[in-house]
Amino acid sequence: MSKHTLLREPDHVDEPQQVQDYWGLLSRVAATQHPVIVRRGWADVAAVIPVEYLELLREFLAQQEAEQRAAQVDWAQMAQVSPPPPQWFEGDEPKPF
Repeated sequence: MSKHTLLREPDHVDEPQQVQDYWGLLSRVAATQHPVIVRRGWADVAAVIPVEYLELLREFLAQQEAEQRAAQVDWAQMAQVSPPPPQWFEGDEPKPF
């Protein structure tokens, strides 16, 4: 998926009235890999996005949550209470820190 695709503004469509129109909308998003915002009246009510976008969103949110949790840890205290095993300091391979 190209960066350009992610940065483009989603298309907007009025809410489909027929079931086959929903299928057409899904086919369009799957084929173009471009999200579409569905409007009801004048309000945006849903986004139809490619699965790859959902995967990226989930990865981003997981990373954000991991960073928030890591920021809450007192790493100096953790190193004293639960120091890394001595094996981490042996050998010539790259160290995990």
